[in-house]
Amino acid sequence: MNIKEIAKLANVSVATVSRVINKDSKVKSATKEKVESIMKQFKYTPNSHAIRLSKGVKDKTIGLIVPDVGNILFSEMVETICSRAEKENITILLCNTNGDYEKEKKFIKLLMEYRVKGVIYIPGKYVSQKNYSFLNEIRKQNIPIVFLDRKIEGFDFDGVFLDNYEISYNLTKTLLKIKTKKIYFISGALEISSAYDRFLGFKNAIEQNNNFETTYEIKYGDFKFNSGYELGEEILKNHKDEELTIYVANNTMALGFFKILKKYSKNFKKVIIGIFGTSEILDLLLEDQKYVTCKVQNKEIAEKSFEILLKKIENPDLQNENKKYILYNSTIINKLD
Repeated sequence: MNIKEIAKLANVSVATVSRVINKDSKVKSATKEKVESIMKQFKYTPNSHAIRLSKGVKDKTIGLIVPDVGNILFSEMVETICSRAEKENITILLCNTNGDYEKEKKFIKLLMEYRVKGVIYIPGKYVSQKNYSFLNEIRKQNIPIVFLDRKIEGFDFDGVFLDNYEISYNLTKTLLKIKTKKIYFISGALEISSAYDRFLGFKNAIEQNNNFETTYEIKYGDFKFNSGYELGEEILKNHKDEELTIYVANNTMALGFFKILKKYSKNFKKVIIGIFGTSEILDLLLEDQKYVTCKVQNKEIAEKSFEILLKKIENPDLQNENKKYILYNSTIINKLD
């Protein structure tokens, strides 16, 4: 049931139904009762946003598009942005896409319809056959977008990212100090920009700092807990009484890996672990391990993305200024000794 159908049943204009919804005192009582009766009968609920727009009420609302709110990294980013938004009296429309292109497209359209003031966007894809032309539509409406953590090729929006390449390069270079014969690299799909940059840093570090002729093998998952568990088991069950070196390039997958490592831990002389990004939970699990990791600045990059977007909203003229592309590095935490 929509407003046009209600107008047809009540034998009145759409404008009259709209005035009833907006409680216009000029509408005749009989007409008002007739329209309200039909709305009640068909359980019609007016769109509160449309009502506010019709009254000229302007909310300061921004969209936040996230591929996986269950991911530790993204959940902390969401919490940081929502906290800042609350202080600025800004409403957040949170869109969880599960990394799905069609959902991203749908949410962008929804945010445009909602007339948001800006969008913080963590894309689900990097290199894709999909057509991201829908981003040009939101650009035409002069709605500012800030990429966070990931980017999409071909779009020059402002962006705030971890320096995934440099951090991964330094982390791998530290791992190579133990003179391992082989490193297993566990990652999500490399079509994600952050995953690709981490792999490239890993690969180049081995090629440029490899005096021991270390080889590597890549295991691809989907960035989730179960994926880390299954890939870990695939590796661990095929080795016994060996020294293993494993680099997990995603902290959610690392949690899954540690669960299966507990089952097989007695099978090995030693397991050396590299993890891109630690967390409070991982810190506890790592207490008795030899490892290399880094403290990623996920809250800082989230905060910075919000600040850039807020400036764009408050100063529309900044839309045409040179785009900001900000990289955050991280200190390597070496616990190999």
